[in-house]
Amino acid sequence: MTNSLSDWINDRTGYRDALKSILEEPIQGGARVRYVFGAALSTTFLLQLATGLLLMLSYSPSSSTAWGSVFYINEKMTLGWVIRGLHHFGSGAMMSLLALHLIQVVAAGAYRRPREANWWFGMGLMFLVLGFSLTGYLLPWDQKGFWATRVATGIMGGVPVLGPYIQKIVIGGPDYGNQTITRFYGLHVGLLPVLTFLTLTAHIALARRHGLTPARNSEHLPVGKNWPEQFFMNAVAGALVFGILLTIVLSQHGANLDAPADPSSSDYPARPEWYFLSLFQLLKVFPGRLEMIATVVIPASIVTVLALLPLLDRIFPRRLAHFLACGFIFGLMGGVVFLSIQAVREDLADEGFQADRQRADLSRQRAIQLANDPNVGVPPDGATYVLVRDPFTHGNAVLESKCLSCHYFAGKGQILSKIDGKDVYSPQVASDLKGFGSYAWLRGMLENPKSDLYFGKAKGCDGMAEWKKSTKLTSKELDDVAKFVASFAEIGPDTTPEEWLSQPGIVDHPGYKPFTEDCGKCHVVEGLTEGGLKDSPNLFAWGSTRWIRRMIHKPGASELYGYIEEKDRMPAFTVDQLSENDTTMIIRFLKDDYVGAPNSKKAEEPTEEVAVKPVTPAK
Repeated sequence: MTNSLSDWINDRTGYRDALKSILEEPIQGGARVRYVFGAALSTTFLLQLATGLLLMLSYSPSSSTAWGSVFYINEKMTLGWVIRGLHHFGSGAMMSLLALHLIQVVAAGAYRRPREANWWFGMGLMFLVLGFSLTGYLLPWDQKGFWATRVATGIMGGVPVLGPYIQKIVIGGPDYGNQTITRFYGLHVGLLPVLTFLTLTAHIALARRHGLTPARNSEHLPVGKNWPEQFFMNAVAGALVFGILLTIVLSQHGANLDAPADPSSSDYPARPEWYFLSLFQLLKVFPGRLEMIATVVIPASIVTVLALLPLLDRIFPRRLAHFLACGFIFGLMGGVVFLSIQAVREDLADEGFQADRQRADLSRQRAIQLANDPNVGVPPDGATYVLVRDPFTHGNAVLESKCLSCHYFAGKGQILSKIDGKDVYSPQVASDLKGFGSYAWLRGMLENPKSDLYFGKAKGCDGMAEWKKSTKLTSKELDDVAKFVASFAEIGPDTTPEEWLSQPGIVDHPGYKPFTEDCGKCHVVEGLTEGGLKDSPNLFAWGSTRWIRRMIHKPGASELYGYIEEKDRMPAFTVDQLSENDTTMIIRFLKDDYVGAPNSKKAEEPTEEVAVKPVTPAK
């Protein structure tokens, strides 16, 4: 039955003769290791095709869903992290094998007649592989891919005349967004695979037509066959490549997923993948107006020389032409390696870059932590909001950029520069906001209001220092007062003084009496104290969300710090300077109202000031 079916299939397709011609293809001089690079490349391409098809089953190509779908593949899908890791590192393997295959082909003289056309098809495959790398880089829609793509398409847009139009077509309009990712996805899974299949078919057909380039003096050696010697070597090479890739994936726990793409975070330390680092470094060699040399002149010259290599034999003697071709290829590869190493060394020595890289890594870890949290996850309106609505990440960043030019937080201000590897902060002219509104902050302030942590650096706030000299409150009473005032932070946004006072425990609080009898001489608390001085702020709901919000937008209000001269007063932030989300994120960050906060009810892991527990992809 089996033979009958086999005979029927062969009668209709002729597969036996085709298979026989492949397996019995003669190899002048016998099987050799140098012939395995093309087969290893084909094996890697098939691996990329298989893993890519599996990734397509769960990937969603849009700017609002791409990151979330890749997160699902990495973290939730069974062996998804292995599949994506093989696909990610497989692209790097293809680039490495391309370089080795290029060197092998030129060294063997396989670019010369009658194989010129096959050389050009090979060049076409090289550019298609580069196209796969560039388009696939963006698809996770994370910070790394987004900013690297902006750099690459920005270079494209710098090409004279046609550059801006090509850039606009590629990104799908004037800005990067949903059109960009869908176009890159269409190229990556639609057009490029078709072109690669057609080009690879032609490349293999021409290789079989002319046979493998024989080694020198191979005419004196016996003729071998593809099966079993060369087939076995090719299989070993393919298995070795797969084994190396799998080892890398397992040791690295798959491919990293950076924080969701955020077009507003222009300080992200963008770098291309390692195989494009040489081009990135070349831009540093030719800065400013000379950039055209790095982006157009040199790449175009390299491509032109590569295309003309098969024709050198018609201009120069055969040996000299081969020597020049080998010299060019080895010089090109040496230059690529040198520039890549130089780029890595400069980044390692660049303290600013390393600091930005560390912040980016913290954002990546934070995004994964939040997406994994059952109470947060990935918002329906897009993964960008994972961090934009995270007080720890966004609130911290806005606090540093908007507030720490005057205030400090945990002894640190806004970073101005670095000297000998150490951060240089802006001068402190206002209180330290770490723990603001808490019992600890209040108790420290009552004990030593002139400390730099409180009002020591603030102008027009000497009243507390004068009070400290005259107060008769005992240490125990100061404790009670601090606890009583700290409870003001729990007053809701719509709670009236009457509603607050009617709550059980307010009048009976141990701090109620010392506060009203001592602090009430200066401060007003609506419904609680009536006196007060014109140079003391109203403390009703002090430290609460409503109080901090008004302090941010109306610090000069009469019930706050309107008595301080405007030049010494905290500036008011308008909604144009601080959006509603920015303000909310700052307040929640100050109040430790975020996942993982050390003093929050939502805390899940003990954390340091900016530490985030790393997340390992689910296995």
